[in-house]
Amino acid sequence: MSTSEKIARAYGVLLARGDKITVRAVQREAGVRIGEVAAWMREHAAGAAGDVPEAPDLSEAVSAMVASVWAAAWKRAAEQADEATAVALDAARAGEADALVAAEQATAERDGAVTARDRALGEVEGLRVELEQLRGQLETARQDAREARARAEESDRARVRAEATSDTLREVLDSLRDNTRKPDQPGTS
Repeated sequence: MSTSEKIARAYGVLLARGDKITVRAVQREAGVRIGEVAAWMREHAAGAAGDVPEAPDLSEAVSAMVASVWAAAWKRAAEQADEATAVALDAARAGEADALVAAEQATAERDGAVTARDRALGEVEGLRVELEQLRGQLETARQDAREARARAEESDRARVRAEATSDTLREVLDSLRDNTRKPDQPGTS
């Protein structure tokens, strides 16, 4: 960048900031020799300090430019929104596919569990029927045991009566034998 350009740039910076424009301030900002700044300011600053003409009316040109920039910005924003929507839609479709796979797996697992439950319920029902049969058999066996016990007790009583009757008969027979013996016959039996 030339010295003149450095000075012009420094002058514009100070002017834009609203700082007081002095040879020293411009020299510090431009970083050049003070004599060069003074010469440049005599040549250029005098014309800039004079009457400033009124700014031209650029409203139509600026409006057209703003409309053009606005349309381009709106178009780009719409494209970005479409891209974001497409990405979100792809992600949603992938999520939906994953959810459908998970739902199918869950349904298969549920069906397997229902089948296992039904099989277990069938086995339980079979065991209940078998248990009822065993209970019936146990009750029958208990009844048979009670009857056998009663018959055994009756048989035991009958045996005791038979033994008692036998003992009684033996005693009666022995007594009869003793009475039928003759008193003159000793000890023949």
